[in-house]
Amino acid sequence: KQWYQRRVAITAGAYAYEELFGGAIVKAACKWGHYSNNEDVVLAGSNPSAEDGEEAGTETSERKIDLVHQFKLVECNYMNKKGFKEWLTDEDNMTRWKKFFVDGLQEKDYKLSDEDALAKVEGGAMKEWKKELTNFAKFILPQWKNVMVYHDVKEDLEGAKIFYIGDGEGDNFYYINNLYRTEKF
Repeated sequence: KQWYQRRVAITAGAYAYEELFGGAIVKAACKWGHYSNNEDVVLAGSNPSAEDGEEAGTETSERKIDLVHQFKLVECNYMNKKGFKEWLTDEDNMTRWKKFFVDGLQEKDYKLSDEDALAKVEGGAMKEWKKELTNFAKFILPQWKNVMVYHDVKEDLEGAKIFYIGDGEGDNFYYINNLYRTEKF
């Protein structure tokens, strides 16, 4: 599988991930390292000798999360707890996300018409998805001091956000699943 949002791509074979909150959220493992803007991330397994490289950075490298470096993600310094709640419940976002949800259903079932996909979304799928987003918010808000929020390099301020949480379970990114597309390879 590979999933992405317009410009962000992560290959499941290279990064461990799991779906949470009824499939509404994708959790992807990530790790900190030292990277230079002139180097690419070496995926685990692609070059075993590179995995044993130095932990310390060089003069031109900086400490970053591997996925932040790989996909040139930008930290959203403007999003605080209140901003997260507003973004999650914003009517314009809900309208845009409903369209993504319809598109996702049609990608899974190419025979599904626009009207039928919309009927499924409005018939309960969107309500269930919003319930799971609320559960995700209940999970992330108490940990907000350990949360970093990112978006893609194009600064799509209204689009999908990526939430990093470093806690006792390790370093992980959390994505809202229907804001990303899923393909099987």
